[in-house]
Amino acid sequence: MENSQIDVRNKFLNLSLKSQTYFTILLVAIFLILSFIGLANHEMWRDELQAWLIARDSSSLIDVYNNLKYEGHPGLWHSLLYIITRFTHNPTAMQLLHLLIATLVIYIFVQYSPFTRIQKVLFTFGYFPFFEYNLISRNYNLGILFLFLFCYLFPRRYHSYLWLAILLALMLNTNVYIMIIALSLALTLLTEYIFDQNLRTSYAHNQKNLIFSLTIFSLGLILSLSQLLRTTTTVTSQSQIGNLGNQVALTQFDLLINSLKKLAGIITIIFQSYIPIPPIFNFHFWNNNIFPSEISRILSIILLCLAICIFIRKPFVLFFYLSGTLGILLFAYTKIRGVLRHHGHLFILFIACLWLCNYYSDSNWFHGRFQRFVNFWYKQKNKLITSILLLHLFAGIFAFSMDMAYPFSASRDAANFIISNQLNNNVIIGSKDYIMSPLAAHLERKIYYPEVNRFSSFVDWGRRKDVKSQRVIEEVNNFVIQTNNQILLILDSPLKTESPNLRISQLESFSKNLVGDEKYYLYLVQKK
Repeated sequence: MENSQIDVRNKFLNLSLKSQTYFTILLVAIFLILSFIGLANHEMWRDELQAWLIARDSSSLIDVYNNLKYEGHPGLWHSLLYIITRFTHNPTAMQLLHLLIATLVIYIFVQYSPFTRIQKVLFTFGYFPFFEYNLISRNYNLGILFLFLFCYLFPRRYHSYLWLAILLALMLNTNVYIMIIALSLALTLLTEYIFDQNLRTSYAHNQKNLIFSLTIFSLGLILSLSQLLRTTTTVTSQSQIGNLGNQVALTQFDLLINSLKKLAGIITIIFQSYIPIPPIFNFHFWNNNIFPSEISRILSIILLCLAICIFIRKPFVLFFYLSGTLGILLFAYTKIRGVLRHHGHLFILFIACLWLCNYYSDSNWFHGRFQRFVNFWYKQKNKLITSILLLHLFAGIFAFSMDMAYPFSASRDAANFIISNQLNNNVIIGSKDYIMSPLAAHLERKIYYPEVNRFSSFVDWGRRKDVKSQRVIEEVNNFVIQTNNQILLILDSPLKTESPNLRISQLESFSKNLVGDEKYYLYLVQKK
């Protein structure tokens, strides 16, 4: 009798595993096909191509790290791109690498996370996995891949910390936001080790594993900080100097009020990352939210309280959630406020915490007057999660569709025009280097940037200085005199300054794009 019951259970388990495998293959395949179509229609913008240009035009990995001084990111993503650029200068290769990473993220999430199937579908085609961290090739999804692998391997910590330490070291060297999450995870592991007697007992005779794991994590942290701490900020304009003078003149009360206003603005990013609904009637929807700041501020506090209710029965997860959330908010307050692609890590942190909750049993440590309220929302957590993911699905489909229908950046169309009209062999002068750099990637050549007074490709934030339009025309005039050839001048707005010595003819303009400011006005310049 017992053997027959065991056989029935085994058959049921096998059917369940097969069903899960088929579900994963189908969902990942649909994601991969749609993503490939989306990437083929996506026009890369300057932040994507900045990393590619740094990798492409660096002579060695040491040169890559030197060129990253003002980028504000560790160099793991750029190192991968450096390897690819030894074989091809076509930036499509970066998109294919990013597609592989995005697909692995979805595979790990769908196959191993504890969410329901409907929640897995909603997450897969939600705003961040389907659009922001999929079509736009940046280093963010690489960090999420390491984070999801960490969540999958988390139960193995009772046997070894080694793989977790390796993943944390990789996260530390991917980007600042996933670095904050990695540090919060490390603190959570330390806190758990201190308070969990069973965990300490399991390592009583395995101290080498602890030492090796700590060494790997420490080396990863040192490598990351050695890159990030090089970044310096300098005052480069009179307006900035004037702003500093105004700050000195403010009273302590004014400074307090300004700090509170800034803090109130930072709090809104919680809601905007959890509910990233774009203004659907605004063509430039990207990085914008349909809800005004006042509403977002109130709803951010509500969402934070509801998340605490969900995690409060799992004290170690609650510690991870609060430390990670506060860490990202503190970085936004003290350094860079950022935009939605940065704030999205708050939502990814929330997803990771929900995943880790599955590995802990409930704790009844919390007792208080709000316990009934906490218990109610804890029971409603699945409905809350599904509702949030439904909104993400809407935002993801909308953003994906807009990217398919309209140019994300006008740079690819402008580059194709230059190539098709055989203008790529001319000297090209492009004013506003940070707008022109995508053209250097598509044309696979360097452009003369007046901001740095030399031919270059990627933006050198440490050297560049803004120049006026009159100075640009003077530079063009000098090139025409020296070379006696026609010059291709590219601006981000219509030319308003003329020169008596030059004949300037407008060739074409490319201005419609979702990014908003990546517009290109092409002029052929010759000596009169």
